[in-house]
Amino acid sequence: MERLIAGIDYGSKTSGFTCASVLKKNKVHLFQAKKNQNADESLKVFMEKFKPQYIGIDAPLSIPGVLRELKGFTNYHFRQADLEAKAMSPMFLGGLTARAIEIASWFKSEWGTKVIEVYPKLVSQELLLDIKRYKKEAAYLPSAVQSLARAVEWDLSNLNIDNWHQFDSLLALYATERYSNNKAQSLGNKQEGLIYF
Repeated sequence: MERLIAGIDYGSKTSGFTCASVLKKNKVHLFQAKKNQNADESLKVFMEKFKPQYIGIDAPLSIPGVLRELKGFTNYHFRQADLEAKAMSPMFLGGLTARAIEIASWFKSEWGTKVIEVYPKLVSQELLLDIKRYKKEAAYLPSAVQSLARAVEWDLSNLNIDNWHQFDSLLALYATERYSNNKAQSLGNKQEGLIYF
């Protein structure tokens, strides 16, 4: 059976920054939310066409263990994974975290999808991208896409990657593909929530 894998760069609901990449038969299909429209609803419509078995979301999919009364956790702001990844606090991200957990639950209940938390920034470091230019210079984007293209076996010929959100969805896709092949690395505590890359 063909494996369908997706990566999501998750943004605020109406910013137009939410992007998703789906890998089907080695071809990547790209989605970008439209500004001032409900990104979650349009993302569901896009994903419905594919019903991926694996989805990686670049957003917190859990909150600190102490808030869930898990034993041995004392940090109210950060999970162990956030500290290790030098990522933002799920609590600071608030509404985005709640939406990400909600949409992940929806994917799981609709299609039985395995949903994981990914962090494109860690993938970019793994690919040895120029961190000073990554997500900062539009002129560096084609070169970053080339670096990713060398690391994957996907056909990217039909894609026109024109912003960093789209690129981050590809990095999320790469991390998710690695997870599906048992090759991803992870940070954090399994009980509290892992970040994969």
